[in-house]
Amino acid sequence: MAVFPQTYSRIHDACENPGERLVMEQLRRCLPDECVVWHDIPVGPLQRQPDFVIFHPERGLLVLEVKHWKPGSIRKANLSRITLQDGNSPHPMKQAHECALQAMSPIQRDAQLKQASGPYAGHCAVPYGWGAVMSRMTEDDVAAAGLQDIFPASHTLLRPDLADSVPPAAFCERLWSLLDKGFAARLSARQQERVRWLIFPEVRVTNWSAAQKAAVEAAGQFAIPDLMQVMDLNQEQAARSLGEGHRVIHGVAGSGKTMILVFRAQHLAQRNTAGRPILVLCYNRPLAGRIEHQLAGRGITPEQVQVSTFHGWCSRMLNECGIPKPRRLPDGNPDYEALVHAVEQGMNKGQIPKGAYAAVLIDEAHDFEAAWLRMAAQLPDEAQSLLVLYDDAQSIYRRSGKRLPSFSKMGIQAKGRSSILRLNYRNTAEILALSMLCAGGLLDEAEESDTRMPCIHPGSAGRRGPLPHLLRFATGREEAQGLAARIHELVQSGVPAQDIAVLCREKRNWELLKTALRQRGIEAEAYISGSVSGHTSGSAAQKKNQLDWNAPSVKLLTMHAAKGLEFPHVFLMRLDLLPAQAAAEEDEWRLLYVAMTRATEQLTLSCAGDSPAVSRVQQALERLPGLLPARQSG
Repeated sequence: MAVFPQTYSRIHDACENPGERLVMEQLRRCLPDECVVWHDIPVGPLQRQPDFVIFHPERGLLVLEVKHWKPGSIRKANLSRITLQDGNSPHPMKQAHECALQAMSPIQRDAQLKQASGPYAGHCAVPYGWGAVMSRMTEDDVAAAGLQDIFPASHTLLRPDLADSVPPAAFCERLWSLLDKGFAARLSARQQERVRWLIFPEVRVTNWSAAQKAAVEAAGQFAIPDLMQVMDLNQEQAARSLGEGHRVIHGVAGSGKTMILVFRAQHLAQRNTAGRPILVLCYNRPLAGRIEHQLAGRGITPEQVQVSTFHGWCSRMLNECGIPKPRRLPDGNPDYEALVHAVEQGMNKGQIPKGAYAAVLIDEAHDFEAAWLRMAAQLPDEAQSLLVLYDDAQSIYRRSGKRLPSFSKMGIQAKGRSSILRLNYRNTAEILALSMLCAGGLLDEAEESDTRMPCIHPGSAGRRGPLPHLLRFATGREEAQGLAARIHELVQSGVPAQDIAVLCREKRNWELLKTALRQRGIEAEAYISGSVSGHTSGSAAQKKNQLDWNAPSVKLLTMHAAKGLEFPHVFLMRLDLLPAQAAAEEDEWRLLYVAMTRATEQLTLSCAGDSPAVSRVQQALERLPGLLPARQSG
């Protein structure tokens, strides 16, 4: 069966007339697995929405417009317009043709989607076609009305083509007859991704590294051979199939949860007519800043989508509703527990409004307390649009052994409306395998019950890269100098500084490294618990307590603050300080797993002494080569 990124059931429910449903059922019954079918989705610069777009990696791209008009309902017709008994309509064949041209326009300009050899060398490698589907008419009906030239067989399907008695192979042959003839070259997997990237901008991965952005700008809009990153079809299906009401996505580290959240926030913002903003909540500030940065890249403003940490939202609610904030703790830090309690009380008393947002989306919900999720579940308006993204294996902020109850116990009614993302796309097979070895039994699968949340075991998407390695140094000073030297080599080789992150357990370990980097002329920007150091006073990033993602500087973060982020090159320093004395050992292994899975290309670990974490990593590295599949040649 073909792939339906919006899911068959949702498309079936969304079909506007019986004719569309007939076409949908026939496509499901007859099309092969390698086909992808979209329904009523905007395509091209004019964002027109054809009834169906069908893509086959060898046959090409086909656009269909469906009309369920009765025989005899057409009073007058030409190839541009149809006059019906009850009104006028553009010719469906013309509509489909125009949409096909819109969809094909960027594809035909893409140098990587050209025929490489043969008589059609240099021509577009993607055939295309268009057609009208007259779902209530037969060939006799068309002939009786004298409409053979208006609805030619070369671009028209009729009711008999949709019959259950038509063999699937015969239907497919009839369907492909609407496409260009004369050439067929099967597209590679990468070329298929390019087609989706060009037709549907919303599935593009926007969190490119600085090196990728530079390559895109240098190559031009339609010449970016290896840098078109898109959601895979599973991710696209998870994103497009989200409906109203409460929804939960369980996704392993690197499975694209945040990418789906950004897609969903953009989709909702562009269709929001409620007059209320959309709210995105997460736990830490760097992730909130990153999400806001990605939404801005898609043209979404803070007025449309408010992105905040949960505690930041609580503070804002108290300010806006005139409720006094709790006193700070004796050490000068905010009393976060009292802050949350004050907001909860304000909601219960009606001082803080419920249902104030058109939608609420929660990233990294596994770091939330149960009370926070209960509060968040009361924030969407009557449409009850709530999306929760979750991975129990990454819950690094809740105390060891303190598990969340089931979603239903927290007011999140998502039974039968949850999805699972098992594949890790972020990390290479080498990085993921090492991370899983170090995590040990933390990743053992567990089903959801009334007393605990589920845990999902990750699988690798199979991307390969260099083996991670462990660097040993005698002292912290030597470690800082050694890491700075390696970072300098990367920068000298052309890696942008902002594609490099250094993570550590405690922020006090940064000073030696910052000095060593500065000696080599490399800027470093450190995120320090709500403030940003390393920038000139008054910068926009400092005012917003966010890292400047575009600044050409190495990013320094604690392992906790790096949660939800990713970088091509990650250095994980001072492993000898793990596990921290005051922390539960299980929590430290969970934290190590989260930190290691921040790297997309290369992971380097280092230490200035021995510890249980160093031993665990060393043993895992020794086992790693024997656990990896052999690399395929070519």
